Amino acid sequence: MKFKEKGSGFTLIEVVLSIVVFTLGVVGIMVVFYNTLGKTSNPIIRHRAIEVAQSVMDEILSKKFDNDTPNGGGTIPLNEVNIKKEENTNNTDNFDDVDDFDNLSCITGSNGCFDDITAGYKIKVDVKCAKLDNNKVVIAECPTNFKLIRVEVTSNGLDESYILKALKGNF
Repeated sequence: MKFKEKGSGFTLIEVVLSIVVFTLGVVGIMVVFYNTLGKTSNPIIRHRAIEVAQSVMDEILSKKFDNDTPNGGGTIPLNEVNIKKEENTNNTDNFDDVDDFDNLSCITGSNGCFDDITAGYKIKVDVKCAKLDNNKVVIAECPTNFKLIRVEVTSNGLDESYILKALKGNF
């Protein structure tokens, strides 16, 4: 019977250690994979929330500057410009000018709150008079020729808020 020379193979301890090291590596990769897999939908939720915010802003900007603004556009006298909500409801279908959206707080798709937009997002809208001061937009006392519209959308899945701002001019 002839035995192999020393050092020509793996010992049992070396084999066990290599299995342990390999297992730890695989477990580490699986933990990273598991954590990543749970967050794959986050970019989609963020993208939808931003799309909802843009849709709300587009809807508001499509309305008249003020209730007294002539249909088809045009200016109103500066002394008549103010923030006055004529509609006392959260049903956005009835809103006909930018002011009607002031202090709006609702959830899309419920009780007439932007029913044509993806449901389940929290919406907050504020409308303030604004002016340009050294090429910067600042909130000002009415009357001014600009209204600053601020739309905040909170996604229901991530509880993150996205804010858009725009100016609507008296023209």
